[in-house]
Amino acid sequence: MDISVKTNKSADVSGRKRAKRWLPALACCGFLGIGIAIGAILSRDTSSATETVDLSLEQSTDWIDDVCANFRIFGRKYQPITDIGPQDTAAVADLVQRTTGLDVSVPSFEEGARIFEGARIVAVDRTPGVELFYRNNAGDLLSVFILARPATLDNEITDVQETIRDNLTVAWWQGERALVAIVGPSSDTDMPALAQSAYLKL
Repeated sequence: MDISVKTNKSADVSGRKRAKRWLPALACCGFLGIGIAIGAILSRDTSSATETVDLSLEQSTDWIDDVCANFRIFGRKYQPITDIGPQDTAAVADLVQRTTGLDVSVPSFEEGARIFEGARIVAVDRTPGVELFYRNNAGDLLSVFILARPATLDNEITDVQETIRDNLTVAWWQGERALVAIVGPSSDTDMPALAQSAYLKL
């Protein structure tokens, strides 16, 4: 009798020990499952956020806004940031030729006594080009953008067009081999004459 009682007690003790051994394993499995679920949720959130960013980047900005931004950042009332100074017009013409494929000399503007101040390479709406800086005696800046965008079915050849962006006037036209835009203050009364002069020279 005593022997059977002891045997039952030892069986109960060993069963409890086995149960205690399984508890940590079950807890680890539970935590692991929770971690996997959280990771899956976070990965879905991250992928959706990435898709949102990519979608916004696909929306192309207006190239006129781009030339106005370049004008404000690199010119305006500050000293223009140039790659080539005004002394070497031959180098400027070579820069235009290599960047846009156009063989042109640096245009001079008698209207408003415009002084050439140099040129720099630009990229507008993913299109390479050159920005030419001019300034009048009053200190107002004018920029001529020559962009390597030839005429296509989507970009047909035009005469001089005029667009206002805030306090800036953009006179532009699509040529056979390039897009040209002249940017200056909207208060500059010489802008129409300057645009026509550049249109005939370029």
